[in-house]
Amino acid sequence: MLYNMPKKLRRPTTTRSRVTSAIIGGLLLGLSGIWLGWLLLHQFGVVSLPNLPVLNTVPTAQANLPTAPLTAEGITLGQPSQPPVISQQQALLMASQLEPDAATKAKHTVAEYVLLTYPNKATPATHADFNNVSAWMVIYQQVPLQPADASVDPTPFPHSHYDLYVFIDSTTGKELFAIQV
Repeated sequence: MLYNMPKKLRRPTTTRSRVTSAIIGGLLLGLSGIWLGWLLLHQFGVVSLPNLPVLNTVPTAQANLPTAPLTAEGITLGQPSQPPVISQQQALLMASQLEPDAATKAKHTVAEYVLLTYPNKATPATHADFNNVSAWMVIYQQVPLQPADASVDPTPFPHSHYDLYVFIDSTTGKELFAIQV
């Protein structure tokens, strides 16, 4: 039936549909280009979106972290429900300023956003009582121990390295405490 119609009658419909298809295709191509560019910039760390839990996920304490020594000390960790005020990079910078030796000598450094509970059960108080405090836990792993002078103490060290846990309040940026295990 279309073939029996004159070309003048067929042309506006096909021209309009081609223009519409070209516009939609161009928009989709442009959006895919923007998405691909964002992915590449985000992959190389050029673009970061702080405090967006869906796009910039913050690792939790349930990752493969050595938390057994903390549990032995009475420290429990949970997963916070609110995003941190201080970014992970800021927490790492603060911890490196507080513990420069550990920061420069550690083989691995990990920062995790956690919900900290560390009750004070000692009398007199040995530390503040922390109950569900959102904090950054910065772990300096495998920090080498300085060997003792053999002429003073011939007993060898049982370990050649230690781990240092630094807890920083995620809202104020103040150090809560540090513990060496």
